Order: sequence, then C-alpha cells, then structure tokens
Amino acid sequence: MEQILVISSILLWVFVIFNFLLTIGLIRRGNAMQMQTGIPELEDALEVGVLAPDFVAETLNGEKITLDSYADQDVAFVFVAPNCPPCIEKIPMLNDLGPKAKRVGVELVLVNMGDKLKAETFVKEYDVRLPMLIAPENGNSFKEDYKVAGTPFFCLIDKESKVQATGYFGPDWYAFTQKWMAA
Repeated sequence: MEQILVISSILLWVFVIFNFLLTIGLIRRGNAMQMQTGIPELEDALEVGVLAPDFVAETLNGEKITLDSYADQDVAFVFVAPNCPPCIEKIPMLNDLGPKAKRVGVELVLVNMGDKLKAETFVKEYDVRLPMLIAPENGNSFKEDYKVAGTPFFCLIDKESKVQATGYFGPDWYAFTQKWMAA
C-alpha cells in the first residue's frame, strides 16, 4: 500500500511539473505572437509631451487636412478601420462623446484607415456623426507616424500640437473622457 502511495505522489509531482512547464511555454508563445502582430509595447508609442508629427489626410469632401488645420485647439484622433469590429462597436459611444468633448474645447476626429469608398460606406452604414479623415494604410504615413499598430487607437493632442495621451481604449482613454462626459 505504501508503495502505491509513493508512486502516486511521484506521478502527481511529474504531472505538476509538466503542467508548470506547459504553462510557461504557452506564455512565451503568446508573447511571441503578440510581437509578431505588431502590437506596440507602451514604450513604442508616441511619447507624451513631444510635438505631434505632421500629416496629410483628406476629408470625405476631398479637402486636404494637416496638423496645422487643428492649430490652437485640442484634438483627439481616433484611428478606426472599416473592418474592425471593436471600432464599429464604439461608434455610438463616440457619436455621443463628440459634442461633449467639443463643449470642453476638444475636437474628436475619426481617422479612417480605409480608402475613400470604404470610409463613405462606413459613415453611412454605422451612422457616424463625427468629422472623419481618410488616411489609407497604403500610400499614407499618418498611421506609421502616429505609431498606430491596431484599431481603435487614439492620440490626444493639445493646443501647442504636443501629444498628451496615446494608446488603445483603456484607463488613459476613460480617464480624460470622463471629464468630457461631465461637461
């Protein structure tokens, strides 16, 4: 009987060690996959306090827009893609947030990473009521310059064209949007 207990204990420990090693392997694989998808680490994002990179984008009406178009005002760019389910899910919230942000002096602007036709379809299909810029991923450096690795992604810029916050929707986003909601 005692021999069976010893063998059972050894098998249990072998199983525990195997499970531990498997868990470590899965964590490493997950981290490797995250690196391959290009999701930036926090240190890869634009630094708070630096001058925002200039850009050229287009409105749905064909007007060329640059960073200077937002001189002397706070602006929050929200990068979206026409095939991004989390972006689509956030449109109603962003539509509600836009006028509240404007009341506190922040222009909330969507930056669509698709071409003009996809952007127009996106606006109509999801009832987008915010200003939208078009910056197709191919042939436009807006996305790379702002270090946007995925969508939805935001970048808050102040009146002096300095980056105040950047990243994915999370604690930073909700911290400053709560101020807008209170207005």
